[in-house]
Parts: sequence; structure tokens; C-alpha cells
Amino acid sequence: MPADSSTVHTHMKSYSILFAVYLFILAAPAVSTAEQETPADSASGKAQAPQVSAETWRSFENLFSAINQSEQDLAGLRKKLNTAKDDAERERIRKDLDLLESNIDSLQLAWEMWATGGVDLQLFSPKQEEKFDWRQEIQSVFEPIVVEMRRLTERPRKVERLRSQQTFFQQRLAAADAALKNIDDYKRSAPSADLKGAFGDLESRWRKRHDEIKNQLGLVNLQLEELQSPNQPAEERASKALKELLTGRFLNLLLAALAASLIYGLMRIVSRFYIRLMAKRGRRRPFLARVAHLSFLLVSGVLALLAAMAVLYVRDDWILLGLLIIVLIGVALTLQRTLPAYIKEAKVLLNIGPAREGERVIYNGLPWKLQSLNMYSTLLNPALRGGKQLLPLSELITMISRPYDEDEPWFPSREGDFVVLNDQAYGRVMLQSPEVVQLRVAGSIRTYPVGAFLGSHPQNLSLHGFAIIMKFGVDYQHQTHVTTDIREKFADYLDTHLKDSDFGRYLKDFFVEFDEAAASSLNFFVWAAFSGEAAESYGRIRRLLQRLAVDACNANDWVIPFNQVTVHLAQDGEASSVSAWP
Repeated sequence: MPADSSTVHTHMKSYSILFAVYLFILAAPAVSTAEQETPADSASGKAQAPQVSAETWRSFENLFSAINQSEQDLAGLRKKLNTAKDDAERERIRKDLDLLESNIDSLQLAWEMWATGGVDLQLFSPKQEEKFDWRQEIQSVFEPIVVEMRRLTERPRKVERLRSQQTFFQQRLAAADAALKNIDDYKRSAPSADLKGAFGDLESRWRKRHDEIKNQLGLVNLQLEELQSPNQPAEERASKALKELLTGRFLNLLLAALAASLIYGLMRIVSRFYIRLMAKRGRRRPFLARVAHLSFLLVSGVLALLAAMAVLYVRDDWILLGLLIIVLIGVALTLQRTLPAYIKEAKVLLNIGPAREGERVIYNGLPWKLQSLNMYSTLLNPALRGGKQLLPLSELITMISRPYDEDEPWFPSREGDFVVLNDQAYGRVMLQSPEVVQLRVAGSIRTYPVGAFLGSHPQNLSLHGFAIIMKFGVDYQHQTHVTTDIREKFADYLDTHLKDSDFGRYLKDFFVEFDEAAASSLNFFVWAAFSGEAAESYGRIRRLLQRLAVDACNANDWVIPFNQVTVHLAQDGEASSVSAWP
């Protein structure tokens, strides 16, 4: 036999054998090989061999013969390969060999599976090592989420698909109606019987096409009507949807949030208890304690997330779990850009940054004590009402602190102090907070923003006392004795009467000196210092000094030049400046 016909014969025989084997495997009754016991055998307790039908035995013989025949054909092809003369013939024989070997393997596998009762032979094959593919692993993680999303959106997607089909079939049905109408018009007006017959055949084909489209459209309309008009009433559907929401995904989200909040809250309670314990003992936390505290905060966040993920995992809510994982991945990607800022915040939290615990910082133009460092740090100003603020770490990274002395003031005044501002406003401080300062001025309340109040350079009369400075002049006709007798008499008169007044007990120091020879008067410089208890009588003391100066001139017949009685920094005759004259 020639090589080509032999090859064709081998192929046909192999395909015939395989086809017969597969039909045999599908048709052979599996129950025929099951073990069966007769009542007598069961009663006697003797095991019987499986009862196999004659047809099954013939199938076994045919399969065995097919395997033997294929092996003989394989041996014949190998002999032909050895005796082949050209490369083309050898290549064809090799292809036939590969195909026949594959067929023999299939036949052997079928024989072995059938003879063993359908045992999975892959259990006994060596396990192949699978390559790790991170794309496939990520796909397997998010596959349940996609499946769940498809399930949730299955009904609206099906409705939209049916509506598209409905529009498509409606357009085709309209076109088919128009075609049938045209064909019918031509058929009725055809001049010959042959043309009428041709138009009749064409009309039959289009009528059939029209009916098919109409049936398809009716089926689509029926499906769409069933989806849009379910059997359940609207109230039952709404109640069912609300019940599924409350007992389903909403409940899972609530449980996950509660679990995360509970874990994080417990960890925060432990952290605050430790911080308060250290504060009561008056100790500053060492560096290692701060590192441990920062690690504790990180662990708290991780444990809270794990608790939420565990709840979603136990509840089999893959959508929320997947969304949480996506959020975490987004946060991780964001951290790449914000990592330098977080490193700065970590340095501040570890008390190795520019702002350190227990030192003095300036915030919004006010001095503050950095009382404690935490995720929200505490700033304290003891001189202000409500002088306690919480600041995030992001605000502290731009501040620079310094050690301070215990005697340093935290604000230029206290509530109840009397102050004089640059605009000569004089009053008692009624309220001072981090935002505003309120003064009682002439019986009314005047409110200043803290920045404006500090910008007016308030002079505190109550804190360490105050001094009243006054210039008083006499006429040039007293030029001969103005630096001797007149100055001494003027000073004695003022000193004596000040001490005898209601404010004498507050007088700390007093002196009078010749100041200058002005254009039309010879001026004295009067300086009187009082303790802070007299701050409330600041205006009365100033007016008393002016009155005593005039009385001294009247008692000694000294001439006062016109328009020469002046008080420094006075505007309306009701206030004078405060000085720190020694």
C-alpha cells in the first residue's frame, strides 16, 4: 500500500475507534457494573461478584481490541519511519505517529477509568507547580465583588436590554408592514397572471418574515411586562426592599463600624489613661514612651480596620469588603505623596520637632503653653477665659517653641485690671478670651479683637502701679526764684496735700523739678507714682494734681500764664499718659 493511502487508512481507523469508544462510554449503563445481591445471598451473608451484562462485556472486548489494533498500527508506522527515504515522507509519518500516540493514550485512559468505576485518575498524577500571577490573584480577589455587582444590577440591565430589542423589532416590524403593503399593491395591479403569481410567492415569504418578527416582539413585550410589573404589590416590594436593606448591607456596615469604633475606642481609653497618669505624676514622657505611644496609635488603627474587615468577611459581604480594600489601596497610594508631611508630624509627636511639649509657642499672635502633644495637642493660656485649645499636628509642624520663665506674662492684663490704650481709652478689663477683650469705658462696654487690643499697646495700671506726669508753668516775672524757692514751695505744697487726700495711702513716690523755659512760661515737671490699688481712681488723681497746682499758685500769688497748664497725652481733659519714670 502506498504511504499516502496508508496514512489516510490509519487516520480513518483512529477516528473511527475514538468515535466508537466515546459513544460506548456515553451509552454504557453505569448501573450494570454495580454490585447486586440476591435475597438468598443476602440471607446467607455471601458476597457475590458484580453482575455484568453481555453487552458490557462486548464493549470491553471492542475497546481492548481497539487498543491492540492501535498499538499494531503504531508499530507499523515506526517501521515505515525507519525505512522512509525523504524528509517530507518522514515528517508526515511523524505527524501520524503523534496523532496515533495521542489516540492510544485516550483509549487507555477510557479503559482505565471504565474498569475502575470512574475513579478520577488526576488524583494520582504528580502535582504541577503553579506560577504566581499577581494579576490573576487580584482578579480572584475582586471577582466576588464583580459577581455581586452584576447580581444587584441584573434586573435593570435586563430591562434595558429588552427595551433595546423591543425598539429593534418594532423598527423591523414597521419595515415589514410597509414592504407587505407595497407587494400587495403591486400584486393587485399586476398586468399578467405570471407577475401576480411571482408577487404572491414574494408576499408569502414576507408574510412569514413578518409573523416571525411579530412573535419575537410579542415575546420581548411579555418578558418586559413581567419584569416591570411583578406579582408583588408595591407596598410588599417596598417592605421587602427595606427589610433586605436593614438586615443586609446596611446592617453589615453598621456592625463593621461598631466593631472598628469599639476596638479603637478601647485602645484610646488605655492611651488617655496612661497620659493622665503621667500628667498627675508631673513627669514628661521620655522618648521611648512617645515612640511606644505612636506605635500604639498605629496599632489601634490597624486593629480597628481588621475588626471591620473581619465582620464583613464573616457576614459574607464581599461588596463592602472589596470597597474597603479599594479605599485602603487608595489611602496607601495617597501616602506616597503625603509621606513627608506625616514624617514631620511624627517628629512633633515624638517631641523631637521644632515645637516641644511644655514650652511656649505663639499661635494667632498670642503666647501659649504647649501642654501636651498628641494627635490633637493641647495649648493653654492661663490668663485668658477659655484659654485652652486643641490643635491638630498639622498646625504644630510650622511652629517653633522655646523654654519660658515662670515670671513671664501670658497676657498684658487680667480680668479686673484697669488699662489705658493708645487712643487714651481708659477702663476696666471685663473679659479677655482668645478672640476678644472687653473694657468698661465710661459706663459702657467696648469690645476689641485681641489683635487690635494688643496693637494698641495697653498700659496696665493695676499690675505694678502707675505714675501721673504733669507739666505746670508760671509766668516769666518769677524767673529769679523759679528754680529755688518757688520749686521747693510748689513741691512741698503738692506733696503735703497729696498725702492728706484720700489717695495718700497709695502714694509711692513724688517729686517736682524744673523742666524748661518755654516760649511764654517757666515749666515744672511733676511726677507722682501710685500703687495699683489706686488704678480705679486714675482720673480723679490726675484732676486732683491739677487742682493742687492751681491752689499752690493762688496761695503764693504766682501768676499762671494763659493757656500754659498742660497735661501730657491728654485729649479731652479727662485722661493723661502713664509713664515709667524712675
